[in-house]
Amino acid sequence: MINDNKNALVTGAGSGIGAEIAIELARQNYHTIITGKSLSSLEKTEKLIVENDGSCTLVELDMNDFIGIDKLGLEIFKRWKKLDILISNAAILGTLCPIHHQSSDEFIEVLNVNLISNHRLIRSVEPLLKNSVQPIASFLSSSVACEARPFWGAYAISKASLQHMVKIWSMENQHNNLSISIINPGKTNTKMRKQAMPGENADNLQNPREVAKIIADIIFSNKIYKGEVIDLIKFKLDQSSNITGSKYEK
Repeated sequence: MINDNKNALVTGAGSGIGAEIAIELARQNYHTIITGKSLSSLEKTEKLIVENDGSCTLVELDMNDFIGIDKLGLEIFKRWKKLDILISNAAILGTLCPIHHQSSDEFIEVLNVNLISNHRLIRSVEPLLKNSVQPIASFLSSSVACEARPFWGAYAISKASLQHMVKIWSMENQHNNLSISIINPGKTNTKMRKQAMPGENADNLQNPREVAKIIADIIFSNKIYKGEVIDLIKFKLDQSSNITGSKYEK
């Protein structure tokens, strides 16, 4: 029997965009399963979810732990039988440097966390998503996946590969209602952004909460995506244009 209660899995939900998406989904009455490397960070997200009358389950999980990802799908099946929403947000940056300076160990770690873990995640939860009435899977990416950019090394390669993998997965699900999208949030005030661009003026960056609300608008738009890459900045501009146009027409 499929559980009628709505649930969502958000990886990398200890802070930043992942935390804010989890909070937003909880506001929409989804029980959120939140994962992250730091239990203390997840507890901060949990506190905010509970304060907004939401509910969540904490899973301390390093995305390098492939067996743990496999077990996660099994545990979700045991408890809920299904998964309604997957938000794959967890990622690491690695060192920004000439590619021949990046150590092999770090290169492999970035690929493991940003790419290989998502393959394990897809394997682990696809049957659960297909048990949902309106399944949704969204993967957060980056503009560096779409064009070669010097010094971004393993991070850019991992995100480009992730996008290609997700597009292939979506093509394999063309004839069902599993909605699969890739979202490029754009410049956002997160720990990773600070690591990549130290000293940058945060006033010029998006707020993670704002980004999470727009992502929620995208995934709840009733549109079934099939591997589209959605640029959040362009999406915002398009939405503004539509609103302005509607007012003008009236």
